[in-house]
Amino acid sequence: MDPKDLRLFDLLRIDEAQGTIFLHGQRMIVVNAGDLGLLRKELITTFGTDRARGILVRFGYARGYRDALATKEMFGWKSVDDWLSAGARLYTIEGSGAIEVVDLRVDQERKSYQGSATLQNSFEANQHLDLFGVGAEPVCWILTGYASGYCSAVMGTRVFFTENSCRGKGDRQCHIIGQSMDLMSDQTRRAIEEFQGADFDLEMRTALASLDERTKDLEIERAHTESLQRQVVQLEQLLTLQNDTEAMVGVSDGFRRMMDEVARVAATDATVLVLGETGTGKDLVAREIHRRSGRRKCPFVTLNCGALSSGLVESEVFGHEKGAFTGASQRKLGRFELANTGTLFLDEVGELPLDTQVKFLHLLQRGEFERVGGNQTHKVDVRIVAATNRNLEQLVSQGHFRADLFYRLNIFPVYVPPLRERVVDIIPLVNHFVRKFCIQFGRNIKALNRESLRRLQGYAWPGNIRELEHVIERAVLLADDEVLTVDLPGPRAQPVSREAFAGSSKDLVPLEELERTYLQRVLEVTGGMIEGTGGAAEILQLKASTLRSRLKKLGVPYGNRRKITNSS
Repeated sequence: MDPKDLRLFDLLRIDEAQGTIFLHGQRMIVVNAGDLGLLRKELITTFGTDRARGILVRFGYARGYRDALATKEMFGWKSVDDWLSAGARLYTIEGSGAIEVVDLRVDQERKSYQGSATLQNSFEANQHLDLFGVGAEPVCWILTGYASGYCSAVMGTRVFFTENSCRGKGDRQCHIIGQSMDLMSDQTRRAIEEFQGADFDLEMRTALASLDERTKDLEIERAHTESLQRQVVQLEQLLTLQNDTEAMVGVSDGFRRMMDEVARVAATDATVLVLGETGTGKDLVAREIHRRSGRRKCPFVTLNCGALSSGLVESEVFGHEKGAFTGASQRKLGRFELANTGTLFLDEVGELPLDTQVKFLHLLQRGEFERVGGNQTHKVDVRIVAATNRNLEQLVSQGHFRADLFYRLNIFPVYVPPLRERVVDIIPLVNHFVRKFCIQFGRNIKALNRESLRRLQGYAWPGNIRELEHVIERAVLLADDEVLTVDLPGPRAQPVSREAFAGSSKDLVPLEELERTYLQRVLEVTGGMIEGTGGAAEILQLKASTLRSRLKKLGVPYGNRRKITNSS
């Protein structure tokens, strides 16, 4: 950000209920300039001009030093010149008067500083004239202290300003000149040291060291917090990816078409829009795209757009600065920032509020965003995979979804077919879920009732794979023996009693038979090919050697053929 673009109301955060005002992350209070003038008068009357000047210079010094540290942390100025120019802008927008830098010469390597500035409408000069009239000496003491403290913090060495003309003593304008100690004449340096007193240098160094230590502590604390946030995301990713990728099973034509599209688009960085009914496994498709992409070793971050309250959407997505709102006790990274270099999965993207959609579009187009309560622009490199069970084109026509955002997301749509369109996949899915829940609940299921299997294949599955998973989970949990009986929800199917299937063993289907049938179907689809692209091992996500061992154990014949395609 250019320092000239700093605006008071962009930096100001007011919470009337809590009675707090924060300006660039620092708590402030509203004080009448006339009251400060009276305080100034009391100091001069009580302690004399010299001591009052020293107190107010120190006050300004501390204020300037803190402003320098706060803005550096907030904006991370790219150059020393920008950081120095920001000090003049801050002093201006904080209401003390309009500063204009006239001359600035900096040698960063030598930590050498020389500059000058003018001040219009100085509140100090105005108050001094009202209370004391025209004086014999310059009176903008807080100003010279502020400039000295701010520039000292930036340069990392002592910089001091003096005022050589001042409206408080009848001059046309206030003008200050600043130098680092290395550029001062011996006479000027002695005059400053004499004015400050013997203990001033020690007091300042002690105070600044304390501020530096606090800044370092805050930086360490913030870095630790951000590291923990990233670790949480990584753990979530590990926990979900361990089992979810193996659930991508199926041999139906619809499933294979979908997986072909996944394989095609995963190798690119194109934005993907995953479409499908509730419960079809759109989140698994998103993770599979990430797993097959060049970003597989980077974060995979999920944002459920439908589960966020309207007041917290922007904070969760873009993050927030400390003090941005009530309860924001520290900086928080948003999901976009946590997903940097990786993939961000926007689940239920159709639920995004319209006002947030605008910022989403800006980020997708430019890769830039600002945290809530901040002004610094951050850039991220994120691959977007979005998902929805809603008709976005219809939402666009109804004015509930921005057309430009829809076109930006709909670059490569992937359709996830519902379970009723892939009945042939029910057997391998049942087999997968039975094994999963047997491990989870400590069961030893060896067979599935044949009639239960027929009813599973004849059910409409309005809840798709998620409903199938819950049905199998309940059946395994309730199983009393090694035979699994599945009760389906009504009214589409009547519950099946255990006694109805307690008769002949011919009504039972061993799990190995289900697995054998599934593997035979996979080999039919691949033309007997085990290895290579499109081979059975790739579909099943198994090592070729592991698959061959399993086929041998189940007595499924196979060969080492490669899939043959016609060529012209």
